[in-house]
Amino acid sequence: MSLRIPPWRWLQLDGVGQPALSTWLLEWEWLVLSVTVAGSYLLARLVHWLGKRYLPPLEKDEPTSFGRATAEEIYTPLAISILLIGVSVSLQTFGIIDAQSLLGNAVATALTVLWARAATRIGTRWLEIANGSGNDYEFAPIFQNFWKIGMVAVAALVIVGIWNLRVTPFLASAGVLGIVVGFAAQDAIGNLIGGVALYFDNTYKPGDVIVLEQGIRGTVIDIGIRSTSVLTPENTMVTVPNSVLNSTQVVNQTAPRRHIRVDVPISAAYGTDYETVERIAMAVCEETPMIRESPRPRLLFNQFGDSALVFELQAYVAHPLAEIRAVDQLNRRIYDRFNEEGITIPFPQRELSFLENESEAKRHLGFREGDESTAEPDGAADRGDDPTESPPSGARTDR
Repeated sequence: MSLRIPPWRWLQLDGVGQPALSTWLLEWEWLVLSVTVAGSYLLARLVHWLGKRYLPPLEKDEPTSFGRATAEEIYTPLAISILLIGVSVSLQTFGIIDAQSLLGNAVATALTVLWARAATRIGTRWLEIANGSGNDYEFAPIFQNFWKIGMVAVAALVIVGIWNLRVTPFLASAGVLGIVVGFAAQDAIGNLIGGVALYFDNTYKPGDVIVLEQGIRGTVIDIGIRSTSVLTPENTMVTVPNSVLNSTQVVNQTAPRRHIRVDVPISAAYGTDYETVERIAMAVCEETPMIRESPRPRLLFNQFGDSALVFELQAYVAHPLAEIRAVDQLNRRIYDRFNEEGITIPFPQRELSFLENESEAKRHLGFREGDESTAEPDGAADRGDDPTESPPSGARTDR
């Protein structure tokens, strides 16, 4: 039976070969181990304190940089790694645990998960900074999901290597399993491809207001791997599969500009001066804070209606979701100004005439009582002639 000698016990100081230092360390083994662990803990605390000290929290609207984002996400995992590695190496050096022991593998697994999480957060922060930097390139949230999937896959492979797991039995059935998964996940794969196609087509991005074929209108909140989340003006979250968005018509009301035109119909009674109506409409647009000065609003004389002069006021608002409130303000102000100016807003009217004399009604309608198809001529009625029925064509007449 062979005894395992820790590495530090091979240190020798005398020429005879006696492990003098080893004998001294053997007597103070737990003290040295405690000092090493405590030193690792203090070093970890120092790294964490330096990160807190030189990376204070930013203000709400203060911009950040790639370097700062990396430092903010790395100093905490670095401190934890120093502590875990210090404890693990100390225990292995003094022969308390083996490098391939359960505790050693657990420490390596924890470090792998810790740094995979840090890499995922760093990639997410970088994408957010790139999207908010005002550059020409933008990355959709779907690439954040791809980055997370890649980090999880790398971490899984490293953990498999740490624990020496055999994946050969799983590879034997990988072909059949791939076919089964392909049929079962064809919708998910279609949504994934649809999300990638939507990004490269630059159809929309988070914050845009879109209108779908089904009449759903809302703000894009998140573009995921499988679906896109849309928040409606009613504060309802709608989840739409990416494959559906890729195969249907999508109207982006915030592209190429965020401002949108609103059309407000206006009617005035015949005889109203159209220049007065235009002056009132332009004054109301200037008084309404939700109406943009550029492009300038304008009033169009659309048509001569059945009972009114029909106009259309075209104005622009800063955001598509402000359309309803802007129309409400314009209608209220125009109605008040029309009342002040004495301008009438007509409404459709119909006149019905009633004839009190029955004979006059029959003569007006052009038919005789008992014969709705033929009306009696006025001249024949005055002469007293008795109209006779004419024989049909080709009939024989007796004389």
